[in-house]
Amino acid sequence: MSERYVLVMAGGSGSRLWPASTAARPKHLLGAHPEAPTLLDATLSRARAWVGDGRIWVITTAAQRPAIVAAHPELPADQILAEPCGRNTAPAIAFALLHLRAHLEERGIAPDRAVVVALPADHHIAAPEALERALERASDHALSEQIIVTLGIEPTRPDTGYGYIERDEAARRGTPPIYPVRRFVEKPDAERARAFLENGRFLWNAGIFVLPVAGALTAFNKHAPEIAAALGPIAAALRSGDAAALDQASETAYAAVPSAPIDIAVMEKLARLDVLPVKLGWNDLGSWAAIHGVSPLDSDDNALLSDSAGSIDAIDCAGSLVWSEGVEVVAIGLRGLAVIASDGKLLVCPIERAQEVREAARRSALRAATKG
Repeated sequence: MSERYVLVMAGGSGSRLWPASTAARPKHLLGAHPEAPTLLDATLSRARAWVGDGRIWVITTAAQRPAIVAAHPELPADQILAEPCGRNTAPAIAFALLHLRAHLEERGIAPDRAVVVALPADHHIAAPEALERALERASDHALSEQIIVTLGIEPTRPDTGYGYIERDEAARRGTPPIYPVRRFVEKPDAERARAFLENGRFLWNAGIFVLPVAGALTAFNKHAPEIAAALGPIAAALRSGDAAALDQASETAYAAVPSAPIDIAVMEKLARLDVLPVKLGWNDLGSWAAIHGVSPLDSDDNALLSDSAGSIDAIDCAGSLVWSEGVEVVAIGLRGLAVIASDGKLLVCPIERAQEVREAARRSALRAATKG
């Protein structure tokens, strides 16, 4: 029998949802509503429904790990990993794969019988049952073919905020169809995005990868040898079972690992990569505009989101988002604006310019550093 695992990627900062999302409370520790379960909680719930708690691994930062361990005692603590320092998604996944391989070998399980799904912790998925079915199909295919499979979201609009995957015309055998990947495309301009939507072969890149453990480590060795080599001391320490050597190797070796996203370091270089097109009601919640898009709206298309300590009174407003944590907010005559009151800070901007909030977060951090 095959072994199925989920690796929840929970190391981001989510600065585009500032000021609600900060270094102290990154996006995956925030909900889509001030009183909703966190995005990490929702992701773990989806993973649990598919594989159970014992087969869930989490990769996060050293700063965030204690809070995640405390909040989730149902998860094995040794399966909540901390990156020694931030090096982007490729080293994080490779680091986790090495730990998972050691876990399998300790139990006498061949790594080529195991598959792990790398699942971002900060996404919204409206159809979790569809995700389960997709992961089952993609896992069967990944294991039988010993190749990496990615999930591609069928686009619903010509969005310029996502990267795209172009699939081949002809599908592999099986149902639902899985296709060879032709190429990854970075975020397009509006004209190209419209052409991609009309073409029908282009999918949004959700960053969800289904990885046969042995095959994925082989891919790192071949296509990202500098990452594999830098992680060599960690792999050796894991195989020796020496906890002190592992701690030392993790601290020293990981600092030398090149920083790179998994798409560029490995996926774009593979001779064969397959994609399963899916409809999941997916949104990466990468901006306040995205939060507005997944929120319940009043009759004037306003999303009014408050915790129990705050309140919102919207008078003659339309198409706006108001988020209040512990603050009484009264809004009059807003049209297409985001008003975010959180953490003693207030953000006001047109929803259509929500992608620029990252710059506001950067400037706020600089001001805080200067005062400190």
